[in-house]
Parts: sequence; structure tokens; C-alpha cells
Amino acid sequence: MSAEHRPEHEQPWTVGRILRWCEDYFRGKGTAAPRLDAELLLARVLGCTRLRLYVDWHKMLEKPELAALRALVARRAAGEPAAYILGEREFWSMRFKVTPDVLVPRPETEHAVEAALEQTARLGLRSPRIADIGTGSGNIACALAKSLPTSTIWAVDVSQAALAVAEENARSLGFAERIRFVRGDMLAPLAGGGPFDVLVSNPPYVTPEEWNELPEEVKKYEPEIALRGAGPEGLGAVERLLVEGLQVLARPGAVVCEIGHRQSDGACALAARAGYRDVTVKRDLAGVPRVVVAVMEPTS
Repeated sequence: MSAEHRPEHEQPWTVGRILRWCEDYFRGKGTAAPRLDAELLLARVLGCTRLRLYVDWHKMLEKPELAALRALVARRAAGEPAAYILGEREFWSMRFKVTPDVLVPRPETEHAVEAALEQTARLGLRSPRIADIGTGSGNIACALAKSLPTSTIWAVDVSQAALAVAEENARSLGFAERIRFVRGDMLAPLAGGGPFDVLVSNPPYVTPEEWNELPEEVKKYEPEIALRGAGPEGLGAVERLLVEGLQVLARPGAVVCEIGHRQSDGACALAARAGYRDVTVKRDLAGVPRVVVAVMEPTS
């Protein structure tokens, strides 16, 4: 009997069948991107690109490959993020090593990178000095180093383990000589190192209410310190960035800060209260607020 006429349980485990099965299985487990998860895990086992999976749609897997995939699928089904299983995540068209010591880079954080680049262009800076506060995996710092070859970048994090990951990423991507990594709380390590033309950050900003609504895989596996914001509105770190930033920010200079989708009004109010005169919100294509930009103009 030909393969196409066999009962489903007797069908060979081809790439196509496995992708469909994994997608259905992950969807039943409630993962956010079941098809993507299936593609990423299978591509890792086969040592190929996701695109290659569709070229090899009818290829049958060997028993060792099936066993390896089964182990990865079990981890993902248990809630472990695919980025931690694979040990990497793409950001700004670069691959970053990620571990449970750092937040998994999200596509929406690229809006913060774009906003920082817009500010350096607006200020007409040929060799901008930039500080990335709460660097995590170093994704923002490395993205800016890639886009601004003559920039000087400092990357700060309170976690030594996170800094180790960020430094490894900078080395592997060729930016180790361009980025200075320093450990400390928020802007404290920048004292004496300024002024900086742009301060950029993806700070912890999840509110207590939003924390309760987050998927278990985020709360269980990702570093809480990088997610939960201080205060009832989750804007404690944002306020510190804006206020403490005045001590190290050049004039003119800009603070670029990622925010939650309900925090634009609160963040803008904090910026105005701190003395920033030009405060704007950068939205994504769907109109969702993603970044607040606070500009300090030259002193008269």
C-alpha cells in the first residue's frame, strides 16, 4: 500500500507531517505562535533553515532525529520559551544568545532602536555617545552599534549574569571594542562618564495587574527583575530614567524609553514634570504606543 493510502497512524513521519502535528499540539497547549515554534524546533534538529523545511517537505526523519525533536517538543509543551530551548533569538537581523538570565528580545523593542536612531539623526550627531540602560542580552546596544559605526556606547545592567551574556553577544557580533559594559543600578554607573547624547532603555514596566495576566511561560522562565515595574502604574524605572537622566544627558539630548501599551499618558506626564519640553510617543503600525521620546533642548 502506498504511503498516501495508509491510515494516518501508519503515515511516515515526514517534515510536512511533523510540522502539522507539532503545530496542532502546540496550539492545544496554548502557545502563542505554534507554527513558528514547530518550524524553529524542527529546523534546529535538522540543522537547516526554516525555509529549507518546505523544500524538504516530503523528507522522512530518521529515528535519532525524531528522538531529538521529541525532547525539544516536550520542553516547549511544558512552557519553556523556544528562545531558551534554542539558546538564541533574532533581533535587528542578528542572532543573539539568550539564557534565562536575560529577557527574550521582542520585535517591538526594535521601535526603541528606531527612535534612538531618529534622535541621533535629528541632532546631527556624527559620533553620538549613547547609553543603553538595562541592556539584558545587549540587543539594543548591538543594534545601535551596527547602525551607527562611529558611535560610542555604554551598556548598563544590574545583573552580572546578564552582562556576561551581553558581552558574549557583542564579541560574537564584532562589537566588543565599541561597547563598554558596566554593572550597576540604572544610571549610577554613568556618573563621570557623560554627557550622553541619547539614553535608551527597555526598562521593567509591567504593572501588578498585567503581571497576573502574563502567560505562565513568561512568569516562570523569564527574569522577573527585567519585567515587573515599580509602583502601581509600573513606571518606577521610567521615572528614574527620566529624572536621573538629567544628570548625564547632553544638551541637546534625548531619552528613548520603551513603555507598555497603556502607559503613554503616564510616561509623558512624568517627562513633562521632570522638565523635558519636547515629549512624543512613537507608535507601531497598529497605532499601539511603544516608545516615549523626551528631548532636552540646549540651555539658553
